[in-house]
Amino acid sequence: MLERNCAARRPGRDPYDMAEYISLLIRQDDARARGRIKAISANQCGKCGDTLPIDACPCSGDSQCWVTRGWNEVKLHV
Repeated sequence: MLERNCAARRPGRDPYDMAEYISLLIRQDDARARGRIKAISANQCGKCGDTLPIDACPCSGDSQCWVTRGWNEVKLHV
């Protein structure tokens, strides 16, 4: 899959080196993650009122606490 995509992303040219291709994917993911985190940081936890994203909270497990299910907003989707 990796070799195929290295070539498919540069038709008519030499394929990306695997390290270069992976580096580009990491950069794309970083940009998407920063954008997503910036977007949710305008909101607050429904339980404690802290600005999102929250890494830890004593209210974790409560259905209104962002920590309980909030990670779904920033996880990788396949």
